[in-house]
Amino acid sequence: MRKKLVIPLLALLTVAALVALVGSVNAAGPNGQVSISASTQSVGQAATYTITVNNAGQTSIGAINVTIPYVGTQGYKDFSNPTVTQEPSSQNWNISIQSNYITLVGSGQGLSRGQSVTFTFDATNPQPAATYKWVIGVSENATESALSPPEASSTFNFSINISAIDAAFLILFIAVIIAFINTSLNRVLINYFVGWEQYRVMQKEMNEYRQETMAAARANDKKQMEKLKKRQSQINNMQSKMLKPQMVQLAISAVYFVIWIWVLIPTFQNKSMIYLPGLGALSVVYWYPICSFFLSILASRILGIMPIET
Repeated sequence: MRKKLVIPLLALLTVAALVALVGSVNAAGPNGQVSISASTQSVGQAATYTITVNNAGQTSIGAINVTIPYVGTQGYKDFSNPTVTQEPSSQNWNISIQSNYITLVGSGQGLSRGQSVTFTFDATNPQPAATYKWVIGVSENATESALSPPEASSTFNFSINISAIDAAFLILFIAVIIAFINTSLNRVLINYFVGWEQYRVMQKEMNEYRQETMAAARANDKKQMEKLKKRQSQINNMQSKMLKPQMVQLAISAVYFVIWIWVLIPTFQNKSMIYLPGLGALSVVYWYPICSFFLSILASRILGIMPIET
């Protein structure tokens, strides 16, 4: 029994020794502690970023690279003005930007333990509100080739938020105008094709017929069902007549769809406008249809135009 226990115990001790050895080797390598800040974390805004890399390892840091999350419409863009603002007095760090990479190469022995370098650059924040991952790589040798790949790297999260809802209110205002124009146009078409008073009478008759049909079906009243069937053709004629203005309006409403696709989306792109519980940050692609749906119902209620049930 003792022999059986000795073998797994030796195995555990061996694994523990290897883990400790690997940990000590990692600790001895370059280790950069990084802090990231920005003049603004608002979506789509121009910001100045400040990054400080401090050497917390046992060996020097001679080169640093920063991978900026994404590029273009889905991430950061318009990079400019890379500047080293703080460095050890005995060193001279060179900085450059290529695509979404920022590279720093030091002189002399590089950053020794406890020393740090700070640099800034300008960029435009991403449009979508989200948490973005920045990857910072460091190497001991003071050459760019030493960063392919870096000897050690770390990932840091940085959040871009919605700090103003002006765009959301603007879209809401546009949706209000379009909803009431659309509903008012519908009323004009109803008055032209049907007549407003006749339209309201037919609305009432159709509503009563629908309620009577549902009541007869629930009660399984066959006699009443037969009686209602005799009115079916009359109800169908009413529906056909009431649908004429809506068919014309549907063709005209394509203009509002064009405004959404060809004006609003290209203008606001994927900029996060507002947070909704359960849905998260919404861009104009989703925010405008949500506004239009509820505002169209509200406008129809206010102007007395109820949807036609078929």
